[in-house]
Amino acid sequence: MQTMFLNRLRFLTLGVIAALMVSACGSDDAANSARTAPQEQNGDDSPPITVPQARSPLMLQSASVFQNNPSASLQEVDYRFGRIVVTDPKRNASYESDVHGYITIDSNATGIMPVVVLMHGRHQTCETDIGQLPVLIADDDTCPNINGVLGPADSYRGYQYLVEHLASHGYAVISIDANDINDNDGSPASGDAGANARAQLIQAHLDAFRDIAETGASTTPQTAGSNLGFLKGKLDMSRIGTMGHSRGGDGVAKYVTYNREQARPHKVIATFGLAPTDYNLDVVDSSAYATLLPYCDGDVEDVQGAFVYDDSRYFKADDQAAKFQILTMGSNHNYFNTVWTSDDWTITNPGGDDPFCGTNAASNQRDTPEEQRALGQFFMASFFRYFVGGEQAFAHYWNGRATVLNEACPDGVGPCEFRHHLSLTPKASDRVLINTFGTQGALTVNSLGGVVSQQGLTTFEICDPDIEGVGCPSATTFSITPQLAVAWNSPARIRNVFPAQDASQFDLISLRVAVSTLNPDQSQDQNFTLVLEDSDGKTFNLKASDYTSSLYNPPGNPEGGGSRKTLLNAVDFPLSVVSGINLRSLRAVEIRFDQTPGGAMQIADLMLQRTATTR
Repeated sequence: MQTMFLNRLRFLTLGVIAALMVSACGSDDAANSARTAPQEQNGDDSPPITVPQARSPLMLQSASVFQNNPSASLQEVDYRFGRIVVTDPKRNASYESDVHGYITIDSNATGIMPVVVLMHGRHQTCETDIGQLPVLIADDDTCPNINGVLGPADSYRGYQYLVEHLASHGYAVISIDANDINDNDGSPASGDAGANARAQLIQAHLDAFRDIAETGASTTPQTAGSNLGFLKGKLDMSRIGTMGHSRGGDGVAKYVTYNREQARPHKVIATFGLAPTDYNLDVVDSSAYATLLPYCDGDVEDVQGAFVYDDSRYFKADDQAAKFQILTMGSNHNYFNTVWTSDDWTITNPGGDDPFCGTNAASNQRDTPEEQRALGQFFMASFFRYFVGGEQAFAHYWNGRATVLNEACPDGVGPCEFRHHLSLTPKASDRVLINTFGTQGALTVNSLGGVVSQQGLTTFEICDPDIEGVGCPSATTFSITPQLAVAWNSPARIRNVFPAQDASQFDLISLRVAVSTLNPDQSQDQNFTLVLEDSDGKTFNLKASDYTSSLYNPPGNPEGGGSRKTLLNAVDFPLSVVSGINLRSLRAVEIRFDQTPGGAMQIADLMLQRTATTR
């Protein structure tokens, strides 16, 4: 197991996992709360935070908020709005899909309800009842339902834990059945893997519910399910969030641009990619975006959600929506969906002997299905309740100020900070880029026009990995942004000098780092010192290991049945702890490799961040 670093400032993880497992009972506050749809809150009414402690009252208070609202009365309607024609422009194909799903609300809620749409990924559409074995049927509409023997694989029903949680807190949750697309979307080598069709299907569902919200009826007639006219005036179509799992993640990313091209686009303000594919290299701009990457993903083993995050960060220079990447070390691809019961890690590692992800290895660090769904609920529910619902109780997780409870670790014993790693790119107005290390020119001139220099490094070069993970010194680098590769065997440094910046208005100075698989000592994690210097030459040192658990050697066996992979994770240094220098006139930052005898790393995105208001 990797060395655990304490005193972490910013760590978005299972801080509420114990409470997430409780669905029927809540705190006294939850039980007595008014049953109202979440309302937009102006400003942050939460107490100020500097450096959170491991067991802060804030975290304990927040934990109770994550329970389902026991006062809710959930109402569900399984509906159909006929069929539509969807297309795959890359292979010039078209086919039909049902507009089928179910919507869940709290019938006791007052006010209008924000909307969250869930889109599952590619899975067999017809399966045996015992063992969930796939059965191939020639026609996509003829999977017989033979009780105890055979039936449809209802993947859209696999997120009930999340549906019930959000609906109980005043959200209208729509889970879309995409099985007709799964029967037709084919190989990504010959088309777009169903991304455009999924975007069209999301549009059809949202169009129908907008009609109902406005008039009480859809212009596309409802063909099954209880009449949805009772939703007239109850859906807040100005606050929509989308979640896509696997190929559904491709679909919700595609939907961001597809939606904007429509005559009457919907107002999607938050998008979550759950172990997503990225076959089309789409970007998500002008919408808050989070992607969750399971380290033990055996289906999307190249963790393609990292591609979306990297490509979206600076795609739109003035983007006022934050972007997040969450790496969960013990998760696989399937267990977030209760219908997908097989362990997909065996696709990559049939023998299950990988020392980190293989369940046949005594040293494995895997989450159980229950633990995985609990952490999934935590990340997804808090994301939507903050970015769609405006619930400020969750701001501390998404502005990078939360810490982790020992009791919230998978086995109930902490610390478990190595389990989850958050990277945050704030909105454009809340950051100052010092050096992205994104071009060859960044070796000599930084993003502020200042001078870059180095001393003592044996490697100092920009590498540019491709989607196969090739192009950087560290094997299988799946963070596909250009980045700086460095190595040292004696004390060394990188120095960025720039015109004086007022850093007092920012919360963090951060960079993204990956320890290379070429690191000379694979038994120890890495470390370094960040040195801040003001215009008078005064300095303040920050040791990375005091603030991060991300400087780990990539665990597992090498590629080709192994889990080892290289991903950039944020290392965030709180400016609140800095003293003795003038932060109003910061003029240089040094990265000093002085904590270990030698090492190798890859680095990107050195910046100042304001994180108090990521929405």
